[in-house]
Amino acid sequence: MWSALSGWAALAVIFHAGVAVFMLEYVNYIQHYGLSRDITERIAPRHAWESQTRWSRWTLLELPLHPAHHLSPSLPFWQLAPIEGAPILPTGYYGLFWPSLFPPLWKRWIDPRIPTTPRIDPEP
Repeated sequence: MWSALSGWAALAVIFHAGVAVFMLEYVNYIQHYGLSRDITERIAPRHAWESQTRWSRWTLLELPLHPAHHLSPSLPFWQLAPIEGAPILPTGYYGLFWPSLFPPLWKRWIDPRIPTTPRIDPEP
């Protein structure tokens, strides 16, 4: 087995793993950019971005309905639905891929859309 993972095959596996980790973190960045939650705060719809574009929803198995996943993590993806009060991304994930690689463009486009909700202090 080790001989099968030597040379070019090993490089291909390492490259593929690197791309997978990059994509996971990249999508996580898009889903939560500019939104924060205090450790004592309960999860709310305002803590993750949502996209309601059909193409992203259909091809990514409802991944753009991320706030619904946070509020009901055990719900199967086909039962997720848009959540009222969640911040909405201006386009689908495919339309956000390239702009989010360029921070000045990304910030100019997304920063004005970041909701400004007052923090709720936890009860003592």
